[in-house]
Amino acid sequence: MMRVMKDLIRLYFNDPEVHIIQSKYEDIKDSDLVSGFYSETIDGKDVHKISEDIVISVQNFSDGILTNLIFSNGKVAKLQLMDNEIYPYYSDYIELRYIIEGFLYLDIEGQSVRFDEGDVCFIHSKALHHELLNESQCTIINISIGRQFFNELFLSDVSLSPFQNFLRTNILKLGQKENYIQFMSQNKLNEEIEFYIRTIFTENLSRRAGYNDIIKGYLLRLMNCLSSAYTYSLSESESKQYYDDLFEEISAYMQNHLANVTMNDLADEFHFHPNYFNNLIKKKAGMTYSAYLIQMRINRAKKLLETTDFSVEEIAWLVGYQNKGFFYKRFVEDVGVSPRSYRINILKKKQVSSKDKK
Repeated sequence: MMRVMKDLIRLYFNDPEVHIIQSKYEDIKDSDLVSGFYSETIDGKDVHKISEDIVISVQNFSDGILTNLIFSNGKVAKLQLMDNEIYPYYSDYIELRYIIEGFLYLDIEGQSVRFDEGDVCFIHSKALHHELLNESQCTIINISIGRQFFNELFLSDVSLSPFQNFLRTNILKLGQKENYIQFMSQNKLNEEIEFYIRTIFTENLSRRAGYNDIIKGYLLRLMNCLSSAYTYSLSESESKQYYDDLFEEISAYMQNHLANVTMNDLADEFHFHPNYFNNLIKKKAGMTYSAYLIQMRINRAKKLLETTDFSVEEIAWLVGYQNKGFFYKRFVEDVGVSPRSYRINILKKKQVSSKDKK
């Protein structure tokens, strides 16, 4: 599958009908030569902008020469930059970069970062960065996404996974220390990721009716796949915050579906492999998923025994136990007394407390 993407891009680069334009950056940045892109100088820094919701480009770095394929409005332009280096710039859009083959070096806010074949990178808006021309040897696809389009992409979906929420919030934040998220492929030939990238690419070129909605759908699928099939690089503080938030959301979902929640339900809701939840819960709560679920059910049962007049049989059913005897056994193992004894003891404590207040 990866070969399909490589072969498709090579066809464009080798197409004799696509005229090669050789130019220096300063000669094109204020012109309309590159359709879909334009630049402004703000506070002495170049700011790259796009005039459409989605703009696709492909870059080839070879022996210190950068050749761009610009795709916009159904047209293809091949532009070869004649500069010895690339000027640092900001982007007023979200950059999604996919390394088709080779390796790319980026300077992001003074930090040199390497991206290898199969990697996916989101560069935060307003991060000062540039490609290291003489150190990179690769072909990459750039999907430039307007900030409003990116925002609407997530707002339009009512069932965002915690990772999607995290990614959206993280990418749209400004002025933070971490200015990119790097997704590193576990397998360079990740066919699902390549399929989504290629579909977004071809849909944007064809511009058939409804292509923007189709692209939104595949971008969401891409996010889901990245969260489960790739590892990703975050700062220590961002990583802790993400896993803390994810654990809280999983716990809340389990609480709200306590009577019948299963590991597969969590996988459907949060888009992770079932084994992922066991590892996360063990890391955060110090116990397995099964033990954590039992603890939550017993705690809910205690609360119902304290605050309601439901029978023990009703409470057992409400917290997910169809077998009364099994519920009794679990409750005694965790609490030390039977459900009935627990309720009696609580009532006695409340009566003593009431008398003390008088």
